[in-house]
Amino acid sequence: MGAASGRQTIHPALARFLAWDDGTCRLLFIRAAAGTGREIFARSWIGNKVGEVLDWSGGDIDEATEVDLLVQRLRADATLHVAVILAPTASLWDLSSRTPCLVAKHRDLLLDASETAQLVGPGTAAERDEARLIHELSGGWLAATLALAADPQARPRAQQIIRSGLVIWLASRDPDGALSEAAFLPAYDRRTVEAFYGEFSPVVHTLDELVEAGLVQADGRGGWMMPAMVRKVLVERVGQRGRESTVVLEQAAVNAIAATRGVGAAVESAVARRSWQALLNMLLENWVDILMRNPKQLGVIAAKIPRFIANQTEYMRIGLRMLGQADRDGLALQLPGFEPDYATNQTAQRLHRDTVRLYAKPNTHALTVGILEMLHLRQSGFYPEAAAAAHRLREALHRALDAQRLNPALVSMVDLQAGITLQLAGRDAEARQAYEQGFHWARVSGKAFLLADVAGKMALLDVLEGDSGSAMRWLAKHDASIGEVGWGKVMVERTAAMARAFLALARLDYAGFDVEMGALPSVVDNDEFWPVHVQLLALQKLNAGIFDAARDLISSLRQERRYAAAAPLARRLFDDTLLLAEILERGGVRPGTGIENRDPLLVALGHLLGGNPDAALAALQEVPLTGGMRRRGNLVLYLDIAARNPRGPTPATLQRVKQQHRDSGVLYELAILGMVPGWSEVGRHLELDPEELQRLGYALDLAPTPLPRRPVLTVREQEVLRQLRAGMTRRQIAEADYRSENTVKSQMRSLYRKLEASDVEQALANARAWGL
Repeated sequence: MGAASGRQTIHPALARFLAWDDGTCRLLFIRAAAGTGREIFARSWIGNKVGEVLDWSGGDIDEATEVDLLVQRLRADATLHVAVILAPTASLWDLSSRTPCLVAKHRDLLLDASETAQLVGPGTAAERDEARLIHELSGGWLAATLALAADPQARPRAQQIIRSGLVIWLASRDPDGALSEAAFLPAYDRRTVEAFYGEFSPVVHTLDELVEAGLVQADGRGGWMMPAMVRKVLVERVGQRGRESTVVLEQAAVNAIAATRGVGAAVESAVARRSWQALLNMLLENWVDILMRNPKQLGVIAAKIPRFIANQTEYMRIGLRMLGQADRDGLALQLPGFEPDYATNQTAQRLHRDTVRLYAKPNTHALTVGILEMLHLRQSGFYPEAAAAAHRLREALHRALDAQRLNPALVSMVDLQAGITLQLAGRDAEARQAYEQGFHWARVSGKAFLLADVAGKMALLDVLEGDSGSAMRWLAKHDASIGEVGWGKVMVERTAAMARAFLALARLDYAGFDVEMGALPSVVDNDEFWPVHVQLLALQKLNAGIFDAARDLISSLRQERRYAAAAPLARRLFDDTLLLAEILERGGVRPGTGIENRDPLLVALGHLLGGNPDAALAALQEVPLTGGMRRRGNLVLYLDIAARNPRGPTPATLQRVKQQHRDSGVLYELAILGMVPGWSEVGRHLELDPEELQRLGYALDLAPTPLPRRPVLTVREQEVLRQLRAGMTRRQIAEADYRSENTVKSQMRSLYRKLEASDVEQALANARAWGL
């Protein structure tokens, strides 16, 4: 036990107070709470001089009149010293203006750390530790400090001393309770205090106000603290307003610490004070920023949340599960492993109900849950439902932006994830809108992660649509930001790398294509754009002429990833690649090949190589001819020209192709056009530079030999084909045309030969395939 005695004769704070006193003043005003040792302070100041202590703390006197009387007494007696204990409501300005005096405020009487240590007895290490603990508890309230120093078990009595004095003190010093609200802050500095009040109060109170009121004081280590027993009284006082007010203040405190001291400090504070809802809300507000720095930190934070709290919501469980998939390169998301059944997927149904409820008044919470719903649906193979969820989420986002201020990084993340969802679902036009808005908000946020990620995905979307020029512009934006990306850089670079590989193919730069492919994994992983990676690997095999290997790759992955391969983007890419393999290996689409729902441009090319321009034109009708769509660049225009000019180019068509290529063309498009019979020399008429001409020539050397051209039937053979379609027999045809059966038999034999058929059924089927 220290050296403090129950009866203190000299107030420990007096020496500090007198350091600024020249000894000429004989009147001392003390305005401090009961329990701070104000009577002892008054007697200590008078000491062995002639004087008296007056207690006006009851507040039932006319202070101004009494001060005037005191002044007269002091003038009459040059040796008299008077110390006056004032009521908390007394106006120091008014009283001190009447005569020279000293003023001791509440904070002047609170012991600092060193004074508490001297009182307790700073001899041994144990005594120093005890003094530090007492100071952190009592904050230098003399009566409470003495009680604790005399008996460590006297905490209840010490707490009551502070409560009794502070309640009366606050009634006048903090009538509306605004300063008391600072008790919910775990740490104090100027920025944190201002950030705290800025969260909810129209009046931003300051650290100086808290110090002046004696609620916060120096901690003896260069910082500031609120004594634990003072904090308890203030929390009790604010708590009388009700739980709703407490929740607001807990949230403001966590947010203020996050804003000024970092998310880690805010988490530690919330965990220590068990402010679980405030912690969850803070994570909802800041999770995007944490994710872009290091998602593992989110996992560490989430691990500190009690399981019973985390399990209260479906979306919290999903979020924690996804965080568990993070590694140093990015998020290794799982692909669907079970047959999707939306009607029976309880998690999907609960998330849908949550978002419907939350979207009624969309905010940060609602948008976060909406993202998690989309991610769950994508990982479960519900691609159409995920696209519908993305549409609803973006509508909620627009309403939220109209109603409140949102974190730009969160807004960008919403649009980015919605864009991915819509692109995987085959809704490219909507995906483009989402990506464009996502990039706008990424610029507002200044987050390199978002800028690089959205730009890379826009580049891939453009290159898959054949707009090489736009893809290169987006890649430039990606490159401008990727250097500043830390965690997830490999993940963010993936789509940009795939876009570059496609651009190398568009330039017919096969060596460059192989280099770009070297930047991608040699084995297909779980990146959500894995179907694009598969198509690139298949194209690499097609370029080498190993068609079976390309088909086997797609077939095996379709089998291994049955449900993920059902995504509209995957289906389209795989079907188109298989059709391209058919065209390149066999020189066109043979009669009877299933081409339903395939890329109409590839279908048109197959028909052109097979000598069926009419069928090619019919296929091209399914592709918009407007330049704004940029569907596969200029290919739709080139194939349309070739179909309308089956004998080869004319000067007018060559000029049109030349102008189009000069404006926005790539060599790949000319290579496709050059495969069409009659157009193999198109490159020599376009004034290409020698290197481009060499690349084009090499590509055309690799091109397949076209299938035999469409059969040309005589008038009589066409009539026989029509009669066969009508179900007429050879005898019926002979009788109808007044010919012998032998003549009809000879005509049918010629018809079968041209149609590569051995019987009527095959002849009719092949005729349909040729468009005859």
